[in-house]
Amino acid sequence: MHYDPQRGKRRPEDRPAPLPNAITYTLPDAARISGLSQATLRRRAAEGALRLFRVGGRTLVNGDSLRALLTGARQMQEAA
Repeated sequence: MHYDPQRGKRRPEDRPAPLPNAITYTLPDAARISGLSQATLRRRAAEGALRLFRVGGRTLVNGDSLRALLTGARQMQEAA
């Protein structure tokens, strides 16, 4: 694990992977497990395809909506 002395905490890519069936994910974790950028996830939320909410200073992604988004994307790829 890498420690960033300037920030005083571990970098997001150094944290353990989140559980695949989590209730919520932080936005960086959702981006990491989905392979989509944070900007893309925010766009999908603006389109209504993904549910985001804020708790404290964090933006969280609803786990069920993320899985539905990813499952729908995979089904579209398989159909093509």
